[in-house]
Amino acid sequence: MASPFAWLDTGIQSELAYLTIDEVCDHFKNYINNFNLDDIAAIVYINRLLAADDISGHPRAISVVRYCTEVALQISPLDESLLHILDSITPSDALKVRLALLQRVAPSQDLKKRAESHFVANQSRQGDRLALQALKEMPACVWAASSLLRSDLDACRLPGDWLSGFKCIPKLRPFWDMSLFMHHAMLGSHETAISMWSQLDQSLAGPQALNLAAEAFAAQGDRSAASTLYMRSLKLNPRQTPVRYRLESLATPFVPDMSLLESRTVNIYLYSWNKADFLENTLRSLGKTSIGNARIRVLLNGCTDDSLERVSQIKNELFRNTLEIISLPINIGAPAARNWLVALPETGEADYTAFLDDDVDVDDHWLASLLTVLEANPKAGVAGCKVLHPGPSKRYQYLYRTPTVVRDDLIRISLDTPPVKHDTGLYDCIRPTANVMGCCHVFRRQALQDCPTFDLRFSPTQMDDIAHDFELALKGYAIMYCGHVACVHHQNTGKGFTQDINLIQLGNILGNDVKFFHKFWEQREQLRQLMHL
Repeated sequence: MASPFAWLDTGIQSELAYLTIDEVCDHFKNYINNFNLDDIAAIVYINRLLAADDISGHPRAISVVRYCTEVALQISPLDESLLHILDSITPSDALKVRLALLQRVAPSQDLKKRAESHFVANQSRQGDRLALQALKEMPACVWAASSLLRSDLDACRLPGDWLSGFKCIPKLRPFWDMSLFMHHAMLGSHETAISMWSQLDQSLAGPQALNLAAEAFAAQGDRSAASTLYMRSLKLNPRQTPVRYRLESLATPFVPDMSLLESRTVNIYLYSWNKADFLENTLRSLGKTSIGNARIRVLLNGCTDDSLERVSQIKNELFRNTLEIISLPINIGAPAARNWLVALPETGEADYTAFLDDDVDVDDHWLASLLTVLEANPKAGVAGCKVLHPGPSKRYQYLYRTPTVVRDDLIRISLDTPPVKHDTGLYDCIRPTANVMGCCHVFRRQALQDCPTFDLRFSPTQMDDIAHDFELALKGYAIMYCGHVACVHHQNTGKGFTQDINLIQLGNILGNDVKFFHKFWEQREQLRQLMHL
């Protein structure tokens, strides 16, 4: 039979362009159930819906555009294009006054166009140079200051020396001060953010600012103030699902049950292929954590480097009685390596089995925390954690995913993080989902007995863990995310990662998309039930 699979370019823009207006609105509903909307995601939805021939007859679409514009303006209150859109939907004298003031201090259209083309192409240095030129020519240029502030945020740095040269128009100053507060709060400069918060015009504080203020107070140990601010935020915007989960977490602080490390039997499985440095660092990180009497198995997947010698040394140093090494003569790929470990007799004997990638750093209480989540949710088959990029700036690499489009010709998975990836604390909660990242997760024994294999069609890697979680969910198991545990994942990170993929690897990734679609095509009706967990 002919395959119904629809080929699309990668990226959410091409995905939305392929969908009908009603499907875009459903896609948006899925997004805000998973993540709080940020300005980048909001603009993607706005652009897609406004590109339609006519949305005047689509009340849902108009509602989504209005919502996205209002949220984006909370984050970027001095963005002219967003102000124009909102004023066209809900005309306002206050918006017109703000627009007129911004236009008074706008740079030349040519300079602005050239700078923004650089920013879109991720050429921030060239864009910053033009923005600095505009600021030097016109010290009150809000566009230039806003562009430089965004560049600093993207680079995870506090405002640079350029800030002293910006002379904001007094009537726009309250909006600018709100932007500066949010910048500091996003980057975890909590003491400064709290100091700034008390000086702000509170009438301008929308849900986004309130959420950031809440986490600044939470980071300083003031849960009461954090909860109050989050409740104010929810009153203004009840459609913030992550805020509801975070409020629950603040009301009932999560405490891992350390006794589970002794009362439950646990396996910790790792597999590796020629990453001796990463593997050694991971095992040493593991050795600094609380794992009780857990048994560790390391499968060396046809390694030709010195991984065996490194692991043997660490075994003698740290895990003399608990670690065993399985050294295979060839690399059988990630799914088969997982299956080999799951097939070990001890998997069926243990209450729980954890999988760790060979390139992670884990929290001290990672294992007890994930066990606590599983014990509190008897229907849960697996629990996973918040995954961060390495480096001093805490940035999300992976949180959780659900199906986001399920059609006869297309199955797509949601984003793994919001586009603005700064870890503010909002996702430090426990919630159900459809997939958690496979670099640090723990399975219940019965779940691995009901779904004992990771699909070999996804060899050598990619998507086998996502497919396995979906299979568990379709069998009725809950997939639990625990944001109180953070795992730092070192490999395949950074801006250059996608540029380093060769054509063979790209072919494997694209091929796995096709395999994933056909694997679940006959279950697409059931898969739709996972879209809005």
